[in-house]
Amino acid sequence: MPPKRKDFLKPNPKAKAKAQDPQSENDYLEAADEFEQAAGKWRAGDAAKATRFFNRAIDMYNAGLQRYPNSFDLAYNKANLEYNMSEDSRIVAILGNRMNLLEETLRSHRTATALNADNTDVLFNTGQVLTSLAEALLEGGTQQTAGVPARTLLEEAVDIFTKCLTNQQNEYEQIQREIAQAKLSQDYQEVEQRPADEAARQESMETSSTSSEAPGEWATVIEPITPETILETCTAQLGALATLISLYDPSDLAGIEQRAQGGLETADTKIPTMISLLQDSPFKKPPEEPAPGPTLSIGYSSAVQEPEPSPKDDALIAAANFRASIIEVTYRSGSANAAQYAEQIEQIFAPLVHSSSSSTHLEPGTVDARSAYSDALFDLASAVAEKSQNSANSLALLADMEVQWTALTQAQTILTQLSSGSAATSLSPLRLANIFLARGDTDLFRFRISLLDVAKPAWVKSKMVLVSNAGVFYRGARTYAEQAGVPETRKAADAKAIVAEILKEAAGGSDMRKPHWKGRGEDVMRVLEQMLEEGIVGKENAEGVASYAV
Repeated sequence: MPPKRKDFLKPNPKAKAKAQDPQSENDYLEAADEFEQAAGKWRAGDAAKATRFFNRAIDMYNAGLQRYPNSFDLAYNKANLEYNMSEDSRIVAILGNRMNLLEETLRSHRTATALNADNTDVLFNTGQVLTSLAEALLEGGTQQTAGVPARTLLEEAVDIFTKCLTNQQNEYEQIQREIAQAKLSQDYQEVEQRPADEAARQESMETSSTSSEAPGEWATVIEPITPETILETCTAQLGALATLISLYDPSDLAGIEQRAQGGLETADTKIPTMISLLQDSPFKKPPEEPAPGPTLSIGYSSAVQEPEPSPKDDALIAAANFRASIIEVTYRSGSANAAQYAEQIEQIFAPLVHSSSSSTHLEPGTVDARSAYSDALFDLASAVAEKSQNSANSLALLADMEVQWTALTQAQTILTQLSSGSAATSLSPLRLANIFLARGDTDLFRFRISLLDVAKPAWVKSKMVLVSNAGVFYRGARTYAEQAGVPETRKAADAKAIVAEILKEAAGGSDMRKPHWKGRGEDVMRVLEQMLEEGIVGKENAEGVASYAV
């Protein structure tokens, strides 16, 4: 979760008899806040109604900014609300186009940044929006079509996260100096006894001491920078860097090395330092507060709410993902072979996933770590497939296929553990949809390997089971995506299921065309392009697949 600027509305001791048009900056903030609170009450039960209230809040922020264009609070709150909306899949489904919403959100963040260029909260959130935009581009297209614009967005995001991280570290060090000075002047006792939720207590004191003020008075409470806050920024920076590095051409070693140095400093120095300071930090980040008021629902059973992993877990996983991206570039540049690549991936993730491998109850950090490990294994198979597809040496090709098969089998084992039995009960439908998509991709990838001339007999024997299972997993993903209310994921899963069905019929020697394939050519081609790029389906298998869905 990003660090948040919190603007608290002071309670009005007397209820308003009649709503009035906003007359001041505070009035606009108050009115927008009331709409946001109303939306929060409907968010779980009626996303459409919540969206209408959110839009009214945005309209109020826009009206306020027309009268007070230099109001950072209005600009920041509007930008933050738009970003939160863009991250809610059910709201995005109602609004229709996430890219348009993210682009508008970015414009709002640039407005807020222009008003306060050094504010760490708006810097962090701007970097998040840029990263989300880049990811949306890559999800909607291939690296060939979306790689250049996504790379530009991510380069800016990394620069912003780096600036934010520097500002946060400077603020944190200043706090530590002030504490040390207070201790030396024998005033430290008061600081030492201050409760962990000091920011909330200060707000309470200020509210009680000014409760007789006019209604609509706002107080801005700035939370102190903590090691957890800095870890969150480290996580965001490394996440953007890992994706960015994968978009560079392996021949551009100078550009990769320059970017990698900043990430290595974060992974090797900053994260361990902040983790070591967590226990002794005088300020603890307060837990996320539940939305105020009751949740209103009309015939809707709320989805599973997954507990959030700790900033420490997130940072360690981000560091592992970043190191894995460096290893992939090293392999693609010819500085390592497939076996060395696989060995290094195992060494990177072993500390994160090995300790709880026998546990039936998975903690949030463990789920994310295992998911990241399975992703890294899949990326390993994709990279090896791409590099070895032109190999004329059958023995070298078989050795590379062994690495791919082993990595994919291991990834499937991890994904099966996450999505089966009691472990799956704590996961949201959207998370399960993504896991089942990955399971389908993994088995369809192994099916492709089983069709190659040099494939082992045991692999060839399993081909029909693999392609059948892929279809089952894709249909499972479609069901979970329906439960989650994410139409784009549902559409992708359905199209991939059709690809698996077509390949199954072809592998079985049948030329039968099923009625539900007809008219799905556009959807099938969209996912097929991505599957080709990732190595899930080979060019030799893809020819003619789209024609079955025309």
